Amino acid sequence: MKKFLFIAAIAGFAIACNNESKPAATDSTAAATKDSTAAAAPALKDGLMTMKDGKMMIVKAGAWSAMDSTVTCTNGRKVAADGTVSKGDKNRKMEEGMMIDKDGQLMDKNGKPMDTSGWD
Repeated sequence: MKKFLFIAAIAGFAIACNNESKPAATDSTAAATKDSTAAAAPALKDGLMTMKDGKMMIVKAGAWSAMDSTVTCTNGRKVAADGTVSKGDKNRKMEEGMMIDKDGQLMDKNGKPMDTSGWD
């Protein structure tokens, strides 16, 4: 009986050691995954504005273009082409990477909403 258990243990160990892993993904599979990820990326929303290289840029028809005039957001904030954001008598200069959407929500360069409680 001991011999049988010993042989069964060795057979189980041999089977476990011969377990073949899955082959690595080929380049075509990796490329297909990258393409599907890129296709799933959200499109830029019209009216999104950002400060880039010292210039204000705005999304028009899904593409970035330079701002050439002041834009008024739905909450009353005005964004000038030089990056000045104003509402009433309060002004703020946009810093590199900061964004503001067409609703007037300011975001930092990481896309996180900023506290604008002193503006309203």
